[in-house]
Formats: sequence, C-alpha cells, structure tokens
Amino acid sequence: MVKRKRKTRTHIAPTEEELDKVPKSFVMRSGIVGNSVTALVKDVRRIFEPHTASHLKERRSNRLKDFVMVAGQLGVSHFVIFSRTEKNINLRIARVPRGPTLTFRVVDYSLAKDCLALQKNPKTSDVEYRTSPLIVLNNFQQEGKEFKVMTAMLQN
Repeated sequence: MVKRKRKTRTHIAPTEEELDKVPKSFVMRSGIVGNSVTALVKDVRRIFEPHTASHLKERRSNRLKDFVMVAGQLGVSHFVIFSRTEKNINLRIARVPRGPTLTFRVVDYSLAKDCLALQKNPKTSDVEYRTSPLIVLNNFQQEGKEFKVMTAMLQN
C-alpha cells in the first residue's frame, strides 16, 4: 500500500509577525448619510472582511478621535470613512495614526442586493469573503505627486 503525499508548502499557517504586518481597517460613516450609504458601508465591510471590524458600532456620540484611540490598541492601520453632503457622497481613506488621507467623490455605486436582484440565478456564499480583497492598480499613467501618493497608499 502506497502512502499518500501531503502538501506542506501551500498550507503553512502565517506567523504572528506576518499577521501583525497585514493592514487592518475600520469602515465607518460620518454624520447623517441615509439608508443607501449605510447599506454601502455594510457592503464595503463585507468586502474587506477578513481584516476589518465587520460589526463596528457607530453612535452619534462617537468622534473620529475615539476611533483613533481604539485603533492603536487593536492594530488598525486604515480608516475608510463615508460621508454625505447635499450634493454628493465622499469617501476618505486615512492611514492611522498620521499617514496621508485620500478623499474621493463617489459618483455612482451599486449595492450587493441590487446586483443579486438583477441576476437570473443569484449564488452567493461566504467563501468569497474569507480571503483578502485584491486591488488592481493598472493604467495609472498620470504624472504628479497626488497620483504617486495614491498608488503608494493603495499598495500599502
């Protein structure tokens, strides 16, 4: 009887040092944003799920300073903050405690439930959300300091 070979290289568990280097994030909203942006925040939390606080409780009494104080203890390195003005929705990506902050205007978005409603046979499972998201930074051909800062920040 032949003994089966076991894979050992691909299934090595990460060490604690490697886990400490992984960026962790808080995804939150700032101010009164409405139901659709609250649903968008939940969708983004689910996308960032393995290394984000997916059940983060936000209250009106909480300030950004409170989250910064807790972030140091929990090892959080990035904040993703959604806010709403009268005209548009803004997205801020901040590196904690004193990194750069990128501000984007959200022009258009689709919620996960809307995408599932459009599919003929919607299939979802939690398997997709168990691994870290992959970001593709392709065709950023623009010159300038702001694009260099943006690519450096998004590449970590």
